[in-house]
Amino acid sequence: MRIKTYVADNMQEALYKIKSELGKDAIILQTRQIKKGGIFGFFSRPKVEVIAASEIVQTPKPQVKPISYEIPVRESSREIEEIKNEISEVKDLIKNLSAREIYRKPSEDLPPPLDVVYNELSSAEIEKSLIDKMIYGLKSQAEKDGLDKSAVITYLKNQISTMINAAEPINFTVEKPCKVVFIGPTGVGKTTTIAKLAAMYSLNMGKKVGLVAADTYRVGAVEQLKTYGDLLEIPVEVVFEPADASRVMKKLSDCDLVLVDTMGTSPRNKMQIKRIKSLIEMVKPTEIHMVISVTTKAKDVYEILESYKELNYQKLVFTKLDETNSYGLMLNAIIFSNCSPSYLTAGQNVPDDIEVASGSKIADLILGGCS
Repeated sequence: MRIKTYVADNMQEALYKIKSELGKDAIILQTRQIKKGGIFGFFSRPKVEVIAASEIVQTPKPQVKPISYEIPVRESSREIEEIKNEISEVKDLIKNLSAREIYRKPSEDLPPPLDVVYNELSSAEIEKSLIDKMIYGLKSQAEKDGLDKSAVITYLKNQISTMINAAEPINFTVEKPCKVVFIGPTGVGKTTTIAKLAAMYSLNMGKKVGLVAADTYRVGAVEQLKTYGDLLEIPVEVVFEPADASRVMKKLSDCDLVLVDTMGTSPRNKMQIKRIKSLIEMVKPTEIHMVISVTTKAKDVYEILESYKELNYQKLVFTKLDETNSYGLMLNAIIFSNCSPSYLTAGQNVPDDIEVASGSKIADLILGGCS
């Protein structure tokens, strides 16, 4: 573990230094306000001191292979079992590609420029059925009158915008506080998204915001949220067990908005998903937002959305738009889940790099590679 202390004028500058030196997986261990400079204590300037850490990747030492006394029959059995597992994985991969019908070229010839746009949409990892629905509606018109690529893109933008449910950011109802839970796999950016929303609503809209840290499994997750809470001067409460949620929500009952950060987990970890469900039942949220990184593999998104379905999420947040040039996953996820998009995020800057989603914005991102 490599630990280092940083002193900067503000938290954003400190985070930039940490990311540059320790990498994006660095963990914030402690933060505090200090004063430096001045004369005899006067005219000193406030600074932020942050202690961060990162894992040091060590080259494994060569190990002497122990002598095995197992009889050859056992070794052969193990090899056969490994081969069976590999064959099973290949079958699953083929099954997923076949079922989702991604990357398949058109089954019949299309007039230009429809054939070009078709393949570009396919490269963006959009479902074949969705591409067919959009492209083949133009086929007869293109053959009869001829269409340039610009006209095709304009038509597709309108089609995609129509297919996407109207964007639904956080809806402040009569009930107070508005309680919003964020769920999703590990590493999709839930904590950073919550920090951005907290800053947006507290600084820009004058809402009284409270934060709940329920991700006590990831090292540094609670400290990270507390750091943002200190900077924004808003309360942060920690939930170690689902049973703690009722007590915590009572402490934040005077807030306009409470944002709940849950633990990230694999979609295959049913026990952890059940645990998150227990937490949600105790919180009784107004809304549940599923957070999806657009860098996720296309075939994995369906498994994630299906596995988390029992948590009854209603809205989708798409993160890490700055880390890819392929955005077809967003359309696939919205259609598959029949949910509305809520927010789009790109980058690590708080409170920047977040905006309310819209069908036209998503369409522009998807079609950006086709222009």
